Amino acid sequence: MSRLLAALALVTLYLACLVFAPVGALPDLPRQPPLLPPSFAHPFGTDDLGRDQLAAALQGGRTSLLVAGLATGLALALGVMVGLAAGLARGVLDEVLMRGAEIVASLPTLLVAVLVAALFGGSMVALALVIGLTRWPLVARLVRIETMAVLGRTHLRAAFALGATPLHVARRHLLPHLAAPLGATAGIVFGGAILTEAALAFVGLGDPAVTSWGQMIASGFTLLGLGWWLWATPAAMIVLASSLVAAATLPGVSVARSLPVGQSP
Repeated sequence: MSRLLAALALVTLYLACLVFAPVGALPDLPRQPPLLPPSFAHPFGTDDLGRDQLAAALQGGRTSLLVAGLATGLALALGVMVGLAAGLARGVLDEVLMRGAEIVASLPTLLVAVLVAALFGGSMVALALVIGLTRWPLVARLVRIETMAVLGRTHLRAAFALGATPLHVARRHLLPHLAAPLGATAGIVFGGAILTEAALAFVGLGDPAVTSWGQMIASGFTLLGLGWWLWATPAAMIVLASSLVAAATLPGVSVARSLPVGQSP
């Protein structure tokens, strides 16, 4: 599958979750006959209380989209600002920012998320903040390396010689150059956020007020002998979303790594 097709499929999946997911959470879904296997009327079957699993899976996708989107946006914003500042300033500021990034990068995201969820509750906003605040070093390193690699080019030296400010150079020349590698990095953060949110919900540390794929898998395991679809369908949704993210972004990351420093795919 090409990157474009994978990206379109991923966008379509999440738009479907946003548009067709019923309002509210799992307890708000209408009741049907319980434990119906997958059929034309109920493609994902129904659970032990008669709730349609497809509707629940769409609600879980909406939760994953919001958490992953917020976390990715935060990581990109922080990473781009820190990376540009370090690459343009060099010297002491570069050292301070990169050492700070290394400290944050050494923190295990899932463990931090578990601690925050246990202490302050596993709300979607809190989880998105934890993921975003622990994943920005990946973006910052990429932006710093690319910034330092292109600073010596003729058009940038000319821009500085004509009096352009670092902010103008960053906005006008550096950010367009970074668009492709940033897109690939954003996919890595996005996919990681989906898995982290599902893992926390699976162990009961997710947001109880929203439906989650991890929450559905955990509930399905308790009824494993009554219906395989109760855990298999939300697990398949996680695998599908993660695979589409990987197909859309990892080829770009591999190409970026294979290029000489200073080039982008």
